[in-house]
Amino acid sequence: MKKRDILEFLENNGIDEVEEISSKNKMYVIKFFYDFDEDELKAAIGYANDESDDEENGDIWTRDYYIPYLNDIASDNVNEIIEEIMDELEINAQYISYDFDEEEEKCEYIAVFSTEDFEIEEVLEDLDI
Repeated sequence: MKKRDILEFLENNGIDEVEEISSKNKMYVIKFFYDFDEDELKAAIGYANDESDDEENGDIWTRDYYIPYLNDIASDNVNEIIEEIMDELEINAQYISYDFDEEEEKCEYIAVFSTEDFEIEEVLEDLDI
């Protein structure tokens, strides 16, 4: 498993701010952020405006419509990228996501890549994450 190939694949698919957390025991653990492009942010605003009776940027509008829409976009896109990495590089991968960061308008992820089978919860527990 080549870390460089994983990093290049992520970068070529719009994932940046990649930080290596660990690279041992045939496991490569990274943290990265999914940054939304302008079209995705506009689509989330449009969706929230169409679906919510609350005012734009109101609590309900944001919590129940805008943020969930963005979380879904990020999840779908990251899942597709991780699956492509697995297929292309013939490795195993699992990831977890954290809540949407409203200030930065991005989602944080931690991913584990390995040539062996693993459970992400165990890997992260071993790393005290």
